[in-house]
Amino acid sequence: MTIGRRSASYVGRRRRLLRLGGAGGIVAGIAIDHRDSLRTALERRGLAGLSTDDLRQLKLRLARALAPAATAIMLDAELGGLALEHGVVPATVALIMPLEAQGYEESGDERITSLLPDFSPVDALRYGADACKLLVPYRVDDDGSAGRQDALVRSTAMACHEVGLPLVVEPVVFRRSTESADEHAAAYQLLVIGAVARLQPLGADLFKLPFPVPDRLAAAEPAALAACRSLHEACRGTPWVLLGAGVDTATFTDQIRLAGMAGASGFLAGRGIWGPALVSDPDEAERLAAGSGRADLERCRLVADRFARPLDASGPG
Repeated sequence: MTIGRRSASYVGRRRRLLRLGGAGGIVAGIAIDHRDSLRTALERRGLAGLSTDDLRQLKLRLARALAPAATAIMLDAELGGLALEHGVVPATVALIMPLEAQGYEESGDERITSLLPDFSPVDALRYGADACKLLVPYRVDDDGSAGRQDALVRSTAMACHEVGLPLVVEPVVFRRSTESADEHAAAYQLLVIGAVARLQPLGADLFKLPFPVPDRLAAAEPAALAACRSLHEACRGTPWVLLGAGVDTATFTDQIRLAGMAGASGFLAGRGIWGPALVSDPDEAERLAAGSGRADLERCRLVADRFARPLDASGPG
């Protein structure tokens, strides 16, 4: 029997999505796709001025130390390609590659995602990627910018699905220049849930989402769990994982537990795991990542395996 083009794409997309969760279906992902934000983190640690080659070597070291403990890794082509070329990511670990260009961390009250000019889902497929990722700064209370971001998510999902790749969408609710920290914190939960509800019909196969209660509010556990359940409901069947946002491991494991109880399928964490390994000596960076970094990743994975919900076997919609 001949499988139609759309059906074949769906089958491939479903298989690749499920690979993100490994054998148990729970995503324990390490995100090392940072570019501008990596340079910013290095500057904060007094390590400004590293060359592109230095950053590529750093990502190779981080990936070699951490990927074996993960079910999935997020790596970019520009700075992470060297790690892929050297084969430090085991074949059993799924690969997610970003499509957004940098600049989304720049200040401004209207932040619109642009795509990398020289990297597409087809290129990701050539690298052996199992999914692509799109980060979208998002304010559901600004219909104009939200509409532009919606259009980009929809067209990017179509481009990914055309070649059989699932799309991971990461909405980022940023603070406006006219908002105080308290005002932003008070509105945060509704803004996150509203973003997901609006984006859900547009083709995302997996959401990468922040914990819906900001640290500034430090809600009691019942309220935090209720917020996570509201976030899960907004996903309306689209699986989701928790992003790390750079929080410490003790806080993050507690967030993983609550998100998992609400229906999340695991996590994709970045600088909260490998941030302490940002040092000038590459050998020391790898030693730190392989030691405390890997131990923290394994702690997160144990909690996710216990509390999170496996990726939906029905695959993307």
